Amino acid sequence: MLSVAGRNVLYTIFQNFLPLMAYWICPYLTIVIEEHVLFHKLPKKPFDWSIYNTQEKLPIGLAALLSFLIGFAGAVVGMYQIWYTGPIAAMLGGYGGDIGAWIAIGSTGLIFPPLRWLELKKFER
Repeated sequence: MLSVAGRNVLYTIFQNFLPLMAYWICPYLTIVIEEHVLFHKLPKKPFDWSIYNTQEKLPIGLAALLSFLIGFAGAVVGMYQIWYTGPIAAMLGGYGGDIGAWIAIGSTGLIFPPLRWLELKKFER
């Protein structure tokens, strides 16, 4: 039923929905890449694939969650969409500029490593 009602505006729905996906995928990929590079590749610590069915040995995920939320909040203040303009985006140029993804990447990239280090020290996993 919804597909019949939205068939004439599908392109508009995609134009409004797909940028939202970019705003959450940027912090997510930043966390995944930093976890891999900073906490596994540089210290030459291999992945232990045998622990992925044991919840007690997996990371808690608090650092990733908090970093993601901070990154997404950064995306919100920097987004420039037809239905919303963030305060930082509104300051750019005459009409505004969409820097939400870059703010999300930057804020997540800065906050995740120290939070993950604290998580490793406190929970040792």
